Amino acid sequence: MIISQTPLRVSFSGGGTDFPAFYEKNEGYVVSAAIDKYVHVILTERYDEKIYLNYSRKETVDRVDEIRHELVRESMRIAGVESGVEVTLLSDIPSEGSGLGSSSSFTVGLLNAFHVLQGAQAGPAQLAEEACEVEIRRCGKPIGKQDQYIAAFGGMRGFRFRRDGGVEAERLVLSSEKLHRLSSNLFLFYTASTRKASDILAEQNDRVPENLRALQRIKELACEAGGAARVDDFDRIGRVLGENWTLKKGLASQITNSRIDEMHALAMRAGATGAKLCGAGGGGFLLVYCPPPAHPELFEAMSGYRRMPFLIERDGSKIIFNYRRSSWK
Repeated sequence: MIISQTPLRVSFSGGGTDFPAFYEKNEGYVVSAAIDKYVHVILTERYDEKIYLNYSRKETVDRVDEIRHELVRESMRIAGVESGVEVTLLSDIPSEGSGLGSSSSFTVGLLNAFHVLQGAQAGPAQLAEEACEVEIRRCGKPIGKQDQYIAAFGGMRGFRFRRDGGVEAERLVLSSEKLHRLSSNLFLFYTASTRKASDILAEQNDRVPENLRALQRIKELACEAGGAARVDDFDRIGRVLGENWTLKKGLASQITNSRIDEMHALAMRAGATGAKLCGAGGGGFLLVYCPPPAHPELFEAMSGYRRMPFLIERDGSKIIFNYRRSSWK
């Protein structure tokens, strides 16, 4: 049995600049952080040659080509796993539409487990790029590259997306005390709705040329967030979230709605200095930055929404259990 653990993530700024339509001409930059909420992939060798899948539905098939779950199917193809396995997918949060990058985390975790099954250990750069291959190129998802990279690398990082498609990962080095201090001022509130990101992201991708000025500013804000983290100016990250949200709302038509706007305004009136929806928008989790003196007022104002406590996670995808018996085969 092999178990991989892969973190979810929050993004501070830069989302949208990790799309090829932007970075191939302008280079992109995103600052994001892994959090201590995870997806797990449990992989077991079977005595027979069938493939068993357990997620929100069950699949039992004879060949990889018959698998309906496209992330599992394409990850098996890349790793060269052909048959005789049982795969179970588990998540700490709703697995679709949360805005916390769960699909990419699952893809990275699947690849990590399948490579170990094959007797290989893939590094974070390989896992991230193979996950991009699965999601963007093979499955045709209209997404960027930031989620795969932060899931693989972990920590709090800046990612530079070069014109040639390469990615530079920069770890923003913070002590445990500083990471805890930053985490203690960040809050995730559930909007009580999820959505499929594909429609929003497809529209956003199509509108990159007309959104170019806004995306350039979002990239600048990501650089500001990275700079603020380096000098422990965490309150500045709150202001980055606020301006990023103002710009993000204009990138596509379904990113916000009246209910989300009301939720955002409630947090801001209660003392938050910045807030934005995670991921594509339209639902999922609202990420809020609030300085300590206003915490009681924020909790009171947001008591009608579920709050998910979290800390920034230092590690990316990793194998937390690997027990190999003599093979049946």
